[in-house]
Amino acid sequence: MELKKEKILAGVGRILGMFGHFGILGIILELIGVYKISEAVKDKRIFNYLLLSEVVIYIIYFVGFLGIFGSFFRTIMEPDMYIMSNMPNLFLMLVIYIAAMIIPVIYKIKVYNLMGDYFGNDNFYKASKFLLWGLILSIVLVGFILTFVANIFAIIGYFTLPDEYPENIISENDNENY
Repeated sequence: MELKKEKILAGVGRILGMFGHFGILGIILELIGVYKISEAVKDKRIFNYLLLSEVVIYIIYFVGFLGIFGSFFRTIMEPDMYIMSNMPNLFLMLVIYIAAMIIPVIYKIKVYNLMGDYFGNDNFYKASKFLLWGLILSIVLVGFILTFVANIFAIIGYFTLPDEYPENIISENDNENY
Protein backbone atom coordinates (compact mmCIF):
# COMPACT_ATOMS: atom_id res chain seq x y z
CA MET A 1 0.00 0.00 0.00
CA GLU A 2 1.31 3.44 -0.89
CA LEU A 3 2.15 5.77 2.01
CA LYS A 4 3.49 8.89 0.28
CA LYS A 5 0.56 11.16 1.12
CA GLU A 6 -0.02 9.65 4.54
CA LYS A 7 3.51 10.19 5.79
CA ILE A 8 3.48 13.78 4.54
CA LEU A 9 0.10 14.43 6.21
CA ALA A 10 1.32 12.99 9.51
CA GLY A 11 4.66 14.82 9.37
CA VAL A 12 3.16 18.20 8.46
CA GLY A 13 0.46 17.63 11.07
CA ARG A 14 3.08 17.01 13.76
CA ILE A 15 4.94 20.18 12.69
CA LEU A 16 1.77 22.29 12.83
CA GLY A 17 0.74 20.61 16.09
CA MET A 18 3.83 22.04 17.74
CA PHE A 19 2.64 25.61 17.15
CA GLY A 20 -0.26 27.07 19.10
CA HIS A 21 -2.12 28.81 16.31
CA PHE A 22 -2.16 25.78 14.04
CA GLY A 23 -2.42 23.14 16.76
CA ILE A 24 -5.89 21.84 16.02
CA LEU A 25 -5.26 21.77 12.26
CA GLY A 26 -1.99 19.94 12.87
CA ILE A 27 -3.61 17.35 15.12
CA ILE A 28 -6.32 16.71 12.52
CA LEU A 29 -3.75 16.28 9.73
CA GLU A 30 -1.64 13.97 11.88
CA LEU A 31 -4.68 11.91 12.84
CA ILE A 32 -5.71 11.54 9.19
CA GLY A 33 -2.20 10.47 8.21
CA VAL A 34 -1.86 8.03 11.09
CA TYR A 35 -5.32 6.61 10.38
CA LYS A 36 -4.26 5.79 6.82
CA ILE A 37 -0.94 4.39 8.06
CA SER A 38 -2.77 2.19 10.60
CA GLU A 39 -4.98 0.92 7.77
CA ALA A 40 -1.88 0.09 5.74
CA VAL A 41 -0.29 -1.94 8.54
CA LYS A 42 -3.69 -3.36 9.54
CA ASP A 43 -3.37 -2.38 13.18
CA LYS A 44 -6.01 0.04 14.44
CA ARG A 45 -4.28 0.40 17.80
CA ILE A 46 -1.89 2.96 16.30
CA PHE A 47 -4.73 5.33 15.41
CA ASN A 48 -6.81 4.60 18.51
CA TYR A 49 -3.91 5.28 20.88
CA LEU A 50 -3.06 8.55 19.14
CA LEU A 51 -6.70 9.66 19.13
CA LEU A 52 -7.09 8.85 22.82
CA SER A 53 -3.87 10.68 23.61
CA GLU A 54 -4.91 13.84 21.77
CA VAL A 55 -8.43 13.90 23.24
CA VAL A 56 -7.11 13.53 26.79
CA ILE A 57 -4.47 16.21 26.17
CA TYR A 58 -7.10 18.72 25.06
CA ILE A 59 -9.31 17.90 28.04
CA ILE A 60 -6.31 18.57 30.31
CA TYR A 61 -5.61 21.84 28.46
CA PHE A 62 -9.21 22.95 28.94
CA VAL A 63 -9.27 22.11 32.65
CA GLY A 64 -5.89 23.79 33.12
CA PHE A 65 -7.12 26.91 31.33
CA LEU A 66 -10.13 27.05 33.63
CA GLY A 67 -7.86 26.70 36.67
CA ILE A 68 -5.51 29.46 35.59
CA PHE A 69 -8.39 31.71 34.56
CA GLY A 70 -10.10 31.12 37.92
CA SER A 71 -6.89 31.88 39.79
CA PHE A 72 -6.36 35.21 38.05
CA PHE A 73 -10.07 36.06 38.19
CA ARG A 74 -9.87 35.69 41.96
CA THR A 75 -6.98 38.16 42.03
CA ILE A 76 -8.98 40.70 40.02
CA MET A 77 -12.08 40.32 42.19
CA GLU A 78 -10.11 40.74 45.42
CA PRO A 79 -7.83 43.76 44.96
CA ASP A 80 -5.89 43.11 48.15
CA MET A 81 -4.68 39.82 46.66
CA TYR A 82 -1.46 39.93 44.70
CA ILE A 83 -0.25 37.71 41.91
CA MET A 84 2.46 36.33 44.20
CA SER A 85 -0.19 34.99 46.55
CA ASN A 86 -1.37 32.75 43.71
CA MET A 87 2.09 31.31 43.04
CA PRO A 88 1.54 28.24 45.27
CA ASN A 89 -1.70 27.60 43.40
CA LEU A 90 0.06 27.88 40.04
CA PHE A 91 2.81 25.52 41.17
CA LEU A 92 0.19 23.04 42.39
CA MET A 93 -1.58 23.30 39.03
CA LEU A 94 1.73 22.60 37.26
CA VAL A 95 2.24 19.45 39.34
CA ILE A 96 -1.34 18.31 38.67
CA TYR A 97 -0.87 19.07 34.97
CA ILE A 98 2.28 16.94 34.82
CA ALA A 99 0.57 14.11 36.71
CA ALA A 100 -2.42 14.23 34.38
CA MET A 101 -0.16 14.16 31.31
CA ILE A 102 1.06 10.68 32.24
CA ILE A 103 -1.91 9.00 30.56
CA PRO A 104 -1.69 10.67 27.12
CA VAL A 105 2.10 10.47 27.06
CA ILE A 106 2.00 6.72 27.73
CA TYR A 107 -0.38 6.26 24.81
CA LYS A 108 1.74 8.43 22.54
CA ILE A 109 4.79 6.35 23.54
CA LYS A 110 2.82 3.24 22.54
CA VAL A 111 2.05 4.83 19.17
CA TYR A 112 5.69 5.61 18.50
CA ASN A 113 6.81 2.14 19.61
CA LEU A 114 4.24 0.49 17.33
CA MET A 115 5.34 2.67 14.42
CA GLY A 116 8.93 1.73 15.15
CA ASP A 117 8.00 -1.97 15.30
CA TYR A 118 6.10 -1.97 12.01
CA PHE A 119 8.54 0.13 10.01
CA GLY A 120 11.84 -0.54 11.78
CA ASN A 121 12.32 3.21 12.04
CA ASP A 122 14.69 4.07 14.89
CA ASN A 123 13.46 7.69 15.00
CA PHE A 124 10.15 6.59 16.52
CA TYR A 125 11.97 4.69 19.28
CA LYS A 126 14.05 7.79 19.99
CA ALA A 127 10.89 9.91 20.07
CA SER A 128 9.29 7.57 22.60
CA LYS A 129 12.37 7.63 24.85
CA PHE A 130 12.67 11.41 24.73
CA LEU A 131 8.94 11.69 25.43
CA LEU A 132 9.25 9.42 28.47
CA TRP A 133 12.22 11.32 29.87
CA GLY A 134 10.52 14.59 29.01
CA LEU A 135 7.56 13.61 31.13
CA ILE A 136 9.76 12.52 34.02
CA LEU A 137 11.92 15.66 33.94
CA SER A 138 9.11 18.13 33.28
CA ILE A 139 8.78 18.70 37.02
CA VAL A 140 12.10 20.58 36.83
CA LEU A 141 11.05 22.20 33.52
CA VAL A 142 13.90 20.55 31.56
CA GLY A 143 11.44 17.97 30.33
CA PHE A 144 9.65 20.42 28.09
CA ILE A 145 12.83 20.70 26.02
CA LEU A 146 13.04 16.91 25.80
CA THR A 147 9.41 16.80 24.69
CA PHE A 148 10.28 19.26 21.92
CA VAL A 149 13.17 16.98 20.87
CA ALA A 150 10.75 14.01 20.90
CA ASN A 151 8.48 15.89 18.50
CA ILE A 152 11.46 16.54 16.21
CA PHE A 153 12.29 12.82 16.14
CA ALA A 154 8.64 11.98 15.45
CA ILE A 155 8.63 14.42 12.53
CA ILE A 156 11.82 12.86 11.16
CA GLY A 157 10.26 9.43 11.67
CA TYR A 158 7.14 10.34 9.71
CA PHE A 159 9.09 11.80 6.80
CA THR A 160 11.48 8.83 6.63
CA LEU A 161 8.74 6.21 6.41
CA PRO A 162 8.92 4.11 3.26
CA ASP A 163 6.79 5.20 0.31
CA GLU A 164 5.12 1.80 0.21
CA TYR A 165 4.24 -0.76 2.82
CA PRO A 166 4.16 -4.35 1.53
CA GLU A 167 0.79 -5.91 2.25
CA ASN A 168 2.11 -9.47 2.45
CA ILE A 169 4.07 -8.89 5.68
CA ILE A 170 1.00 -9.35 7.89
CA SER A 171 0.13 -12.95 8.71
CA GLU A 172 -3.43 -14.19 9.16
CA ASN A 173 -3.16 -14.03 13.00
CA ASP A 174 -2.20 -10.35 12.92
CA ASN A 175 -5.39 -9.40 11.07
CA GLU A 176 -7.49 -9.90 14.20
CA ASN A 177 -6.10 -6.59 15.56
CA TYR A 178 -7.69 -4.70 12.71
